[in-house]
Amino acid sequence: MAAVTANFDDSIFDGLRQGRMSRDFWLPRAVALAACVIGPLPLILDLKWGVPMSIIGPIFWMASILLTIASVALARRTGDQRFVRTVIVALLAGYMATATYDASRVAGMSAGVIAMDEALDFGRRLTGQVAPGGHGSMHADEHGTGPMREEATPPVPSQADAHGSAAPHEKQKPEAGHHEEQKPTAGHDAEHERVSSLSQGTTVALGYAWHYWSGIMFSLSFLMLFGARGWKWAIPYLVLVIYPGMVFAMGSHTVANFIWEAVGHAGFGLTLGIVSSALLRRG
Repeated sequence: MAAVTANFDDSIFDGLRQGRMSRDFWLPRAVALAACVIGPLPLILDLKWGVPMSIIGPIFWMASILLTIASVALARRTGDQRFVRTVIVALLAGYMATATYDASRVAGMSAGVIAMDEALDFGRRLTGQVAPGGHGSMHADEHGTGPMREEATPPVPSQADAHGSAAPHEKQKPEAGHHEEQKPTAGHDAEHERVSSLSQGTTVALGYAWHYWSGIMFSLSFLMLFGARGWKWAIPYLVLVIYPGMVFAMGSHTVANFIWEAVGHAGFGLTLGIVSSALLRRG
């Protein structure tokens, strides 16, 4: 019971309730909360206000990592080992909780309920492959998962006579180099496919890295705010706070997508609550 109470007392919620005023208690937590806010912030700024994630994303991402490290350094300097442990548990529990959510998301994509691959979209935004703004403005296929479409090039009008009909010699004579563009060599096709595959793989990996870091920041914010209170607090936190915020940022959802995503975030909260409670309540 003593260990459980200690973990509750270490949270911001209980620190406020108990009137704790120590700078050593608040400074590491304030720095870590700043990291939790600015980590996922670039996506919201991109989707809602058109600030390119490709410009601010890497800067905010790195700042979030550095602030997390700085919060741990501050806690270690003052001997606040419980906070250091909270950050370590958040890294592990956040990774596992995000993996739980991703299992639901991938299942939803396979079932055709969820149309967009979030990790691919995050990677494209980070690398500037899509324009800023809501998902409806993405230059992708109808499911939001395919390569960007190029704008259709309007046909070049041929020379016409006084009555508007094309001259006979223009109808029969192709433009120079047209034949070569329509029939590229086999080697060119193979190289293009290899480069495209490599580029998409790198984009998805980058999107997943940012996605998992954001999940860890959601987890760290929960553990700092409420401590090791388990799934009874973690699920409402994810479903009623974090998920509505993501819906606000991303825009419209179908009913089926909304329900499936809510279940996925509930799974995130359940995993976070169970894993973090088990680890923080030890010893």
